[in-house]
Amino acid sequence: MDHVDEEIEIPNYFLCPISLEIMKDPVTAVSGITYDRQSIVQWLEKVPSCPVTKQHLPLDSDLTPNHTLRRLIQHWCDENATRGVARIPTPRAPPGKLNIAEEIKNLKKFVVEASGREDTLKKLEVLAMEGETNRIMMCEAGVHSSLILFVVKCTLEEEEEGQHLKGHVDESLRLLHLIGVPLNDTRTILIENDQILESLTLILHQQDFINKAYTVVLLRNLTGNASSHIVERFGAEMLKGIIGFLKDVVISSFDLTNASVSATLQPSSSSVRSKLDRSLVIKRGVAAALMILLETSSWSQNRTILVDLGAVSQLIELEISYSGEKRTTELLLGILSRLCCCADGRGEMLAHGGGIAIVTKRVLWVSTAADNRALSILSTLSKFSPENEVVNEMVCVGTVEKLCSVLRVDCGLSLKEKAKEILGEHFDDWKKFPCIDVPLLTKLLSS
Repeated sequence: MDHVDEEIEIPNYFLCPISLEIMKDPVTAVSGITYDRQSIVQWLEKVPSCPVTKQHLPLDSDLTPNHTLRRLIQHWCDENATRGVARIPTPRAPPGKLNIAEEIKNLKKFVVEASGREDTLKKLEVLAMEGETNRIMMCEAGVHSSLILFVVKCTLEEEEEGQHLKGHVDESLRLLHLIGVPLNDTRTILIENDQILESLTLILHQQDFINKAYTVVLLRNLTGNASSHIVERFGAEMLKGIIGFLKDVVISSFDLTNASVSATLQPSSSSVRSKLDRSLVIKRGVAAALMILLETSSWSQNRTILVDLGAVSQLIELEISYSGEKRTTELLLGILSRLCCCADGRGEMLAHGGGIAIVTKRVLWVSTAADNRALSILSTLSKFSPENEVVNEMVCVGTVEKLCSVLRVDCGLSLKEKAKEILGEHFDDWKKFPCIDVPLLTKLLSS
């Protein structure tokens, strides 16, 4: 609203109690208070109560259009048009349960019967973008289950049917990312269709970077509440696809002109897709990928597979180039700690020029959890790796100095014990280096 004349007096009941702006689409909540629709919907997505009365208001509570007040506001705008007040247009009716129910019916026809309108996915995506209420209604109607089955169908038939199915997969994955998969449905979905994991693996090996991110998040949602044997038996191809996604993340951080990455990072011509925050999608994808790898690395056979697939090197590169999030670093160090439990994992860690350096840098830098995992890696390397190689590199990259800092600062006793153990184990070697303060080191170890 553009108020040109400062002396225009606006009736108080024209103003939304939340935004304090003239209401464009006044609606009355069940608490009896009238708000602008956009303001109250955004409020309820964060706080499920009436801002004025504090009465509990669920997100899907009825909001009744106040047509009388809207007409009064429009009439007042018309009367003050000569003073620079623009008229408020009549708001478009929001999508209601009937709209969504109709599109869900069309979706099931399109998915199950291969009939119906092909624009159904786009329409559902628009509805999902318009508010949490719509997304909740879609989940309650089982849209997520239909979409997952559709993705499975499309990916397994794509080689036979050609590329025209790919667009439907893209739309389905975006919509699934928007509405999510309820935790209490994941086990049933996995049991009812044993081809889901195969289908998602195929997508992870395709070129579309953003689709890989959607897929990793979906995979984590589906398996996060599943029984451990499902995660334990993730195939090498799926793990390879997840590591490949992390590799794409590293590449994108260095070279956004890379064809396989940049093509999907550019804004789409679709106004709906452009609303999706790609950086947030990638961030969620990285977190989901690391959580999957952390869980799968609990089993020794998976650790061997991950090391053979180059996971150690890729995780180090990811931490060097991408990480800035505390949780990302904690997860990543947790995976490396487990992979260093096997000889090949330790070998890969030492073979990478930045392995010990980046782990050392993260000590006393991120969190207590990260400190414990970083020192666990350093401890394992110092105990079971070739002595001269480890000793030389830990001196060169400042590990000894950082471990001394751990003993000097206020931190947990277990952390200090780990640092003291590493320093004491190679004390005779450390003191041969002229850059090491031997008196200080001796004092710290004896304290």
